Amino acid sequence: MEELLKLNDVFHTLQGEGVNAGRRALFVRLPFCNLKCSWCDTSFNSYQDWTREKFIQFATQEPNRFAVVTGGEPTMNKQTPKVIKILKELGFEIAVESNGNFAIPDGIDFVTISPKRDAEYQVHPHAWEKASEFKYVVDDGFDFTLLDRHDVKDGKRYSLSPEFGNLEKSIELILEYIAKNPTWRLSLQTHKWIKIP
Repeated sequence: MEELLKLNDVFHTLQGEGVNAGRRALFVRLPFCNLKCSWCDTSFNSYQDWTREKFIQFATQEPNRFAVVTGGEPTMNKQTPKVIKILKELGFEIAVESNGNFAIPDGIDFVTISPKRDAEYQVHPHAWEKASEFKYVVDDGFDFTLLDRHDVKDGKRYSLSPEFGNLEKSIELILEYIAKNPTWRLSLQTHKWIKIP
């Protein structure tokens, strides 16, 4: 009997934030997460069963062979290596979005690490090393001294994203910080502004 993929959601859209913002992408959301961030926009505790054939059929409809594997928290999900293997066989470049609490699976081309307050902003050493981009969500009371732990000359991208539910205050804080630390960038969730998934 074929083992089914348990996926939260699969859809075609544009990447809305970070380095790859604006790129057409296949999004693969995996269920379950180790955190419960107040601003999370995904009901990640549910999933649908996908056969390999159904997943391949849907994925190959994406003309731009770029996929974003996200969650929930994809690096803690046993489905992730299977999804990566299928996407690689189909010729996809793969980005992953992670809170950084676990090691990064093999086969990922671009790694966005977004450390979270609920995990005291801890990052697994392997995730830290593999990160292509660090992106922090800035909410009211965010401790900017936390960012001092980064060597911003290491070639990675560093960005700050305002909490969408508190944009005005969060953007004000970010702009003040970037004025003094111009290596950091503002990252807006453009998909929410233009109301796409």
